[in-house]
Amino acid sequence: MIHERKGACKHPNLLLVFADQMRYTSLGCAGEEAVKTPNLDRFAAQGAMLTNAVSTCPVCVPYRGSLLTGRYPLSSTVFTNNIQLPPDMPSMSKMLKEAGYSTGYIGKWHLRGEPALEGFVPPGPMRHGFEYWAVHNCSHDYRNATYYRDGSEPIKLPGWEPDGQTDLAIEFLRAHIRPETEDRKPFALVMSWGPPHTPFIAPPEYEALYAPERITLRPNVRMVEDWVTFGDNGGYDRRYADPEMVLKDFIARYYAAITNLDWNFGRLTAALDELGIAEDTIVVFTSDHGDMLGSHGQLHKLQPWEESVRVPFLIRYPGKVKVGMRTEVPFGTPDILPTLFGMMGLKVPHGVEGSDLSPALLGKPMETPQSAVLLCVTSSVTWGQRWTNCSKGGWGMPFGFIRPYRGVRTRTHTYIRDRQGPWFLYDNEHDPYQLTNLIETKGKSAVLPELDRELNDWLERTGDFFGDNDDYQRHVDLQTGLVTRPESLTRHQR
Repeated sequence: MIHERKGACKHPNLLLVFADQMRYTSLGCAGEEAVKTPNLDRFAAQGAMLTNAVSTCPVCVPYRGSLLTGRYPLSSTVFTNNIQLPPDMPSMSKMLKEAGYSTGYIGKWHLRGEPALEGFVPPGPMRHGFEYWAVHNCSHDYRNATYYRDGSEPIKLPGWEPDGQTDLAIEFLRAHIRPETEDRKPFALVMSWGPPHTPFIAPPEYEALYAPERITLRPNVRMVEDWVTFGDNGGYDRRYADPEMVLKDFIARYYAAITNLDWNFGRLTAALDELGIAEDTIVVFTSDHGDMLGSHGQLHKLQPWEESVRVPFLIRYPGKVKVGMRTEVPFGTPDILPTLFGMMGLKVPHGVEGSDLSPALLGKPMETPQSAVLLCVTSSVTWGQRWTNCSKGGWGMPFGFIRPYRGVRTRTHTYIRDRQGPWFLYDNEHDPYQLTNLIETKGKSAVLPELDRELNDWLERTGDFFGDNDDYQRHVDLQTGLVTRPESLTRHQR
């Protein structure tokens, strides 16, 4: 257990906040899109911004599995949506609890398995060591939100969901520093906001900030007629018949939801200042994955292009992380846990597969990774027979199909391979919108052999045999969402 003099903590607190489906370029300080994020921009200037952070498997549940375990999706067994994180799997929250931390989780969990839309996660192993609990397993009903604590009856969250969740987080912070907790433990609070994930809606005062007709589309956007009817259910109220205006309306409301999150993030950092614990708290803002928003004719996630995989990652640790730092080090989801543990002065446990990049953030010498791996294990966004296979234009990924892929993203290039061979290669420095596939150009590219070797090294290190859909999906229990034979998912365990 960690104990220190009264009123102080030996190890820093942790406040980890992540949005759902917010891409890197939709951050004001990224300088690419006209999104109003003044609080996040200010926060980025106070700490470090990782400009090459990616979501290793850019969809909700695999991200959460890797975030909490520091493992790659096939090792955590959480390789697509609605798979349950095994209750006995070592996780961030369990490790921090054992190290003497008070732990809490607020927001969307999405690691319960089946039934996925059952909001209640009962106390016990399925909560993975989190003590404070204000969670709905999976819901995006932002106007009529509920959450659960230890009872199975839902608790109504008044108003807009992120506003209420932020209220709960501030209550958690205040409770931590009350006078009666003189010999207090450090805390680790994780908060998962639902927006800007669909439905594309936001509070009216935020939607009023963005006129759809003034939205500028990215140069790689390709129009799809079916956007006119997409989103008619799930809370989105369609206002246009023209596909381009429908897309611009999606984006305007997406930006509006982000600006609301920015306001709430400002409330959180102000609370840390007010309570006098900002100097002792590592604060992270990131997202589980991005959103294509029309780029390359796609919506949503799980695709290997920049809009889907590249995410914001901002971190502040006063007196430790250099103010205004920007680093181009490739950084994947499994790297989050070991990097935070390194910054917190905690030993990285056995079994964690990500890299501890804390020396790079703390200004210390280290050999940084050359790339971050990217992967999509199956061709459906959600396992099981309830959902149509996305390669047939099903629910999970409209307007295109998902093909399983493996790839690497370096500081300068993205290289993706499917099961038939090389799929695409982009020079992100000179072609930031990924318009020219160098695989298809005459003579291809001099960097292709090097990137192919880099990807092969990743596959070997992680035991990834790059199988087909059935190699993975047949090992999932349809009733619970648990993988029944985890040893069959990787070459190392077979």
